[in-house]
Amino acid sequence: MNLLSLAAINNSSPYCVKQRNDRPNDFYFRSDFGVDYEISIRPDDTVMPSCTYMLDVTNRGQGPTPGDPKFRLTLLAIIEEFFKQNNEVLLYITETGDGRQKLRNRLFISWFNTYNHRDLYLIRTAEGKMEGQDNFMAIIVRRDNPRLEQAIDEFEEITSLLFDTSI
Repeated sequence: MNLLSLAAINNSSPYCVKQRNDRPNDFYFRSDFGVDYEISIRPDDTVMPSCTYMLDVTNRGQGPTPGDPKFRLTLLAIIEEFFKQNNEVLLYITETGDGRQKLRNRLFISWFNTYNHRDLYLIRTAEGKMEGQDNFMAIIVRRDNPRLEQAIDEFEEITSLLFDTSI
């Protein structure tokens, strides 16, 4: 994976994003509401077999996260920089620790739908139960990715195998 440019991210992010020294594709920032976030993008072959990266969004304090349009813009700045540097496949799986997966999924999709350059990307979502727990996944691929069809086919196949039943 090509490294993301912190300067490019901060050029379009309303929050000052910092980078972990030991993990260059892990980014963190504090919101105006005092919420500490970490956003990382890492190679992942546990869900899909071919050259996929996992987007992980973590609220470090686990406290409440009020509606914050700056968070959305910051997250989208990081995703955009990922795709500028890497024409790869990005997966997002909602965090399952507190039963708010459906809300997180709706929020993530609505954020992506407000993105100015959304026409450059294909996003697919899936929802279902895994071991009795509701789960939501999304795949984002640039439309000019030569493996677009293969990635979508793999995503649909994997989600049909992972999910017990439809929600």
